[in-house]
Amino acid sequence: MQEDARDEREWEQWPGRKAPDDRIRDKLKSLFAATDNADALGALVNDRGREIEEQTQRLQLTLDSLEQREEQTARLRAAIEERLRHGSAELDERHAALTALALELAAREEKIREQDAELALRRQELGAVELRRAAVERREEAASLREAALERAGASRERDDPASSSHVLVLADGAAWRTIERDGPALSMDASLEMDGRRLMVVRVGGSVLPGDHRPRVYLERAREPQAI
Repeated sequence: MQEDARDEREWEQWPGRKAPDDRIRDKLKSLFAATDNADALGALVNDRGREIEEQTQRLQLTLDSLEQREEQTARLRAAIEERLRHGSAELDERHAALTALALELAAREEKIREQDAELALRRQELGAVELRRAAVERREEAASLREAALERAGASRERDDPASSSHVLVLADGAAWRTIERDGPALSMDASLEMDGRRLMVVRVGGSVLPGDHRPRVYLERAREPQAI
């Protein structure tokens, strides 16, 4: 029986054989051809055949729709894969750009740190220079103050110093010396003057031996009389 079924299937695959639906319809007709209700059965077979055809058409439409959906799915899958490839390539490019940017930022930060260190060193050097200049200015100011003080002291000394307005005459009076205060500037060496009917000559000009006395002391001796010829 299995051999008959296999032979039947092989026979059905021979060229020129009818479609399965037609064979089923013919078999149904041959089974009921000898009956009295052949027309009714033929109509029933035709109805069944049309239903089968309609089901076949619906199945075919369904298959076509499935094939279209498969094609759309394949296109969508291809588009998605293409987008994924582009997205992956774009992500790689962005990652490379971010890496380069990070390296550039690190280099800039390192350069900024070097500049900050150099600036701090320059500030220290400038601060040292400013300190030295300030010290020099303070010394110059102190020197100026000392000079001004000395000038004021010198002026005050000149105003208070009686040597500029008076002097002391030291006269040889026998074996002793006699002092006489006199206004005006001191006489110079070899100068002469008349005093007490005598002509006196300056033999030495010196300072006072008394503390705090800055008046010059002019030493006088009696001038020698010229000899007659």
